Amino acid sequence: MKQYPSSAGYKEEGTSKSAAELIDAGVKTIREQVFYVIINKGNYGATADEVAELLNLTPFTVRPRVTELFKLNKIKRTNTRRKNSSGLNAYVYVVSKDHLNDQLTKGASV
Repeated sequence: MKQYPSSAGYKEEGTSKSAAELIDAGVKTIREQVFYVIINKGNYGATADEVAELLNLTPFTVRPRVTELFKLNKIKRTNTRRKNSSGLNAYVYVVSKDHLNDQLTKGASV
């Protein structure tokens, strides 16, 4: 199994690892959906909660996927923050220019 953030993480062998392996396929699908929402938001970007609302998922499902994409350097934080569902200011994310450049260099899709 790949390590976090490429796949679902776990801290210990046993139940935690088994659960991570079980949900890994679903995590990848949700991560892809989150990424495509952020791509489609362009320079305006999106907070994790905004993505959750658009995908009809809970913020608790989406926030870890946003963190994974951030750690994978596929998205970056902007200097903009917007209020989230709890009333706090949340980071706005856009697609990372480094990721786009890598994809263009490889000739791959975004």
